[in-house]
Amino acid sequence: MDERALIEAAASGDRAAFDRLAGAHVDMLRGLVSRMIGHPDDAADLVQDTLLRAFDKIGSFRADARFSTWLGAIAVNACMDHLRRQTRWRPFSQSYAEQECAGSPELRQEILNTLKDAEFSFDVHEHIAACFTCVARSLEPMQEAAIVLREILEYTNQEAADALGVTEPVLRNHLAAGRRAMQDTYEGLCALVNKQGICHQCAGFRNATPEPRKGPEVAPLGAEGDGPEERFKVRLTIVRDAPFDRGKSRALHELLFRRIRRLESSVSR
Repeated sequence: MDERALIEAAASGDRAAFDRLAGAHVDMLRGLVSRMIGHPDDAADLVQDTLLRAFDKIGSFRADARFSTWLGAIAVNACMDHLRRQTRWRPFSQSYAEQECAGSPELRQEILNTLKDAEFSFDVHEHIAACFTCVARSLEPMQEAAIVLREILEYTNQEAADALGVTEPVLRNHLAAGRRAMQDTYEGLCALVNKQGICHQCAGFRNATPEPRKGPEVAPLGAEGDGPEERFKVRLTIVRDAPFDRGKSRALHELLFRRIRRLESSVSR
């Protein structure tokens, strides 16, 4: 059956048809949810929640819409519901986790064991993508969703606005506010855009990874003289293309996300 026939069958209650229909988009869902949430267990739960919501709502699917866009909108709203129940992470959350690691021989050894595993390779672009999610978790959920939909998944303004249930001007406001906040954070945080940045994790993890699994050299983002906006565009291109939720550095990032969520949940605001 083609997609239209599968949609009609699913709308009539055929779960097998829905599973075939949605199965073609599971990788997209995992990537979207992982980019918004980071924590692997939460992300896996939200993918399943999205599929349950989608099956319940398949009867409302409009014939003029793309199924992938419709499914992505359900996923984003499931993620925002989750994020609103959570404590927003601090902008420098990964640096606080690094400080925790420095004071914990057990955690330090766990990270070293991950880096030394024969199945592990360090990919700086995947780490930049993981860092992007950490910083995005410090935004208001609507701002984070606007950035992920518009800048990472490359929805049109209208598609992103429809997914979030807002007008295009409201979407643009959330998008602009989120971009400004992330750029400001990176100026103080990231040594790849500012030599005074306090975070050198990209270089640190690469240096700690045994040869020949270090990956390419860590280079600054953007050219000499580029401003925050230009450097942010370079970062977005990297994040858009990096498969950090299923890449070769995945084990490290799953470990870090679990630690960061635990740490951020314990901090009094």
